[in-house]
Order: sequence, then structure tokens, then C-alpha cells
Amino acid sequence: MNTNDVKKRLLNRDRSARAITTDGNFRAAAIINTNAVREAQKRHGTDPAASLLLGRALSAASLLASFLKGEERVSIELMGNGVFKKIFAEAMQVGEVRGYAEINATPERPDEPLGIGLLRVTRVLYGKFEPISGVVALQRANVSSDLAYYLTQSEQIPSAVLLDVDVDESGLVRQSAGVIVQAMPGAPEELIEQVQNTLATMGSVAHFASSGNQVEDILRRIMPSEIEIINKTPIDFFCRCSLERYKSILLTLGLNEIQSMKDANQNELVCHYCNKTFTLSEKDFDELLADLRAQKN
Repeated sequence: MNTNDVKKRLLNRDRSARAITTDGNFRAAAIINTNAVREAQKRHGTDPAASLLLGRALSAASLLASFLKGEERVSIELMGNGVFKKIFAEAMQVGEVRGYAEINATPERPDEPLGIGLLRVTRVLYGKFEPISGVVALQRANVSSDLAYYLTQSEQIPSAVLLDVDVDESGLVRQSAGVIVQAMPGAPEELIEQVQNTLATMGSVAHFASSGNQVEDILRRIMPSEIEIINKTPIDFFCRCSLERYKSILLTLGLNEIQSMKDANQNELVCHYCNKTFTLSEKDFDELLADLRAQKN
């Protein structure tokens, strides 16, 4: 691979960036994650409507995770009574993100993607024994407005959120990008209004990214004053599922359940988050049964 190819790959790599204004009035995070959203669409075979909501949720989770540390993680769940029962995304500060869309078998509002429902944000943090969660009612069920409402109402942080996923004529993801801007205590009202006006008149942040702009350009376009980039993180659709992890979970089912699975040849396990399939071999079943028998003795 020549130098130009390496540079091109680096430029096309999904990334998030976090910044603050040098006057301390605002903090923000921006993301371009087209590859990750395309990977999610490919793995789950989502249609354009599901790809749009899932892509926005993946962006939102990665943006919130950018404010965390190390392998702390944040999840976003949008649950409704429309076509989709749940849109779920989970991300870590190190750049891993995964998620899925779950269809509602009996939607009460079949003409609406999410309908009436709830948004839940959960953070798993270092030093905290229990996850920290907050829930609000869905506002417009478009992820952007719902997350902004949650951050402003539940966490008391005035926030503006813009999340965009662009799909082509065949329904495939063409571009995905997003930004979160938060006012710090003491930020002048006129500057907050300036940020809001900038976001309202900017148009699609995905289109802005597709013009060759990078995450830093998004931040500079939106922030009302000079900024300092705090960090930049590569983003990947990544799931830590493995056959060994599933075998550990299966051990909690008990001897009779595992024996029944073996007898019925129920040997396929599918990861909810990334749609990867694992197949249990005869040896795997024998090892599980032997472990469970040993635990009983």
C-alpha cells in the first residue's frame, strides 16, 4: 500500500472529536461514523427507516461516550409502540460502538417509526457499583430532539444535538455524522442563541461531512468562538461477543436445559447486538454438561 492509499484510509476513518471553547462557555463533540453505520446496516440487514434511526442512535451513543473515560460505556434505548419496538446503541470512550433495531410484532401505531415511548440513557462508570440511568418521554422520536430534551431536562445541561444519516436511492447509507453542543455554567444567553441559530441554519451535518469536511471542521463551524480540541478517537462498529462468553452464560441455565438443547440440536446462538452466529459443537455441549455435573458434586 502506497503513501497516498494510507493517507486516504486515514482520512476516511470514522472519528469523533471533543472540544471546548477557549473562553470556557461551551463543550462539544462531533462525529463522522459512516463506516460504522454502514456496518450496522450490513450486519442487521436494516431497511432505510431502521438504518436512519439506528445510525442516529449509534452516533448519539458515541458522542456521549466521548465525554467518558477509557472503557466506561453509555447506552441509548428508544422504546416505542410504533413500527420499531426498540432502537439500541452502546458505545465506549475507546471508540467501540454496537447496536440493533427491534421490530414491534404488534405495533399500536403502525404508521409511525417509534410512536409514543421512552428514551433511556444508561452510563456504566468507574467507581460506581450500579449503572446510572435516566428516562424521559420521547418528544419527536427522531433521536436528535429526544436526546437534547433528555440532556436538558434530566441532566440539567442545556444541549443542542444534530444527528444525520443520509441514504442513497437504493436505501444504502451514504453518510453519517453528528454533533452535540453543551453550554457550560455562566455561558451568555446571546452565545447560546447564536449556537442554536447556527445549528438551525446549517442544514444536514451529513451533507457538510460529505463535502470533505472533517470532525474538527464541524466543531469549528458550529462553535461561537475559538476552540481547543481535547481528543480525537477512531470509531468502529465492534462487539465483544464470543463463543466462550456465550458458553459462560449458558452455564447459568442448568444441566437439564443444556441437555435439552443438545437433544433438540439447538446449537446456534445469535448475538443480539451484532447479529453474529455461533455454533455449538458436540464437544462444546459435552464440556458444558461436564462443568455442570462437576458443580453439582
